[in-house]
Amino acid sequence: MTSSTPTLRDVAAEAGVSPMTASNALRGKPGVKESTRAKVIAAAKKLNYRINLTASMLKSGRSNIIHVIVNEFDSPFYSKLTQALSNEIVSRGLIPFIEQTQYSPDAAEHALSSNPFSGQLFDGEILHATGLGTNVPLSKLNGGRPFVLLDACEETPTVDAVNFPNEEAERAAMQHLIDRGCRNIAIVGHKFAPRADLAHAQNAFALRLRGACGALSDAGLPYDESMVFEAGDVANGIIAGHAIAERILAARSGHGGTEFDGACCANDFAAFGVIRGLADRGLRVPQDVKVIGFDGVTSGSYTTPALSTIQVDFMQLAKFSVDMLSERIDHGTDEALPPRRAIIGYQLVDRESTAV
Repeated sequence: MTSSTPTLRDVAAEAGVSPMTASNALRGKPGVKESTRAKVIAAAKKLNYRINLTASMLKSGRSNIIHVIVNEFDSPFYSKLTQALSNEIVSRGLIPFIEQTQYSPDAAEHALSSNPFSGQLFDGEILHATGLGTNVPLSKLNGGRPFVLLDACEETPTVDAVNFPNEEAERAAMQHLIDRGCRNIAIVGHKFAPRADLAHAQNAFALRLRGACGALSDAGLPYDESMVFEAGDVANGIIAGHAIAERILAARSGHGGTEFDGACCANDFAAFGVIRGLADRGLRVPQDVKVIGFDGVTSGSYTTPALSTIQVDFMQLAKFSVDMLSERIDHGTDEALPPRRAIIGYQLVDRESTAV
């Protein structure tokens, strides 16, 4: 060794491989045998080798850092989302840099345009944040770096996007309640919109509402403003649960109301709140009202009752997102690559909250 600071060539010589193989092994790139990768990592540890990020960036023009922006960390949904994205990014030999916006469009714009690292450190971005791109095009906000939007929900894609199966999966959730005998089903999530207005829905909750409406229409069941309750989190889900319960109790006492027997919720958080709100008024799930959620967060399997839900494929979402972003990074500013859209898969998980 010619200097006190070990180099990549030193690691390669110690492991008995070429410098290129050593570099690929340390960066987690494909095409390297696991036995070789282990040997290179062991050599790097022995020599106390550290990748020189500055030199690497100067040589390749890339940092291998992917910027991930989400609304929040403090929810089961975003916990699963960021975990899936982080694991996929790391598995490609890349580095995740994750920020939250707390649902603030200003914070989202700051993360894209004013972050101290945004001008030079990030190779690309994966975004799932409220308010982005509503006033200024994202390509201007982030300096033209490659990016992928999660749940962009545009009718005609203008950017690379990976979407949740909003309409199809919510239709399946509603159909599940119908198959379980429910006929007066509350819809919890998006605010009410007439069927005609849903024809051009371009956000996740509106698409889920359209899916629920489609299943009701196919079954010949009603859809009107009286059965839609706006709620996207636990607190508002509890309020919706109270309102649903009060309508049920009014119907039972002969004072009008609606004898709801099911609740189709646009996410699991709202479903948790609905179950709590019904319990506050002495109504039981599933005996009085059957409840289904959407997302498939882990905590839903531990609630009482365990929550039936649409479990979306977070691992597939992460893979599609990083695949799209990597291809866009490799193409550089090549505009010949058109915007792409992928919709991830799901499965309906039947648990206690919709039991017969």
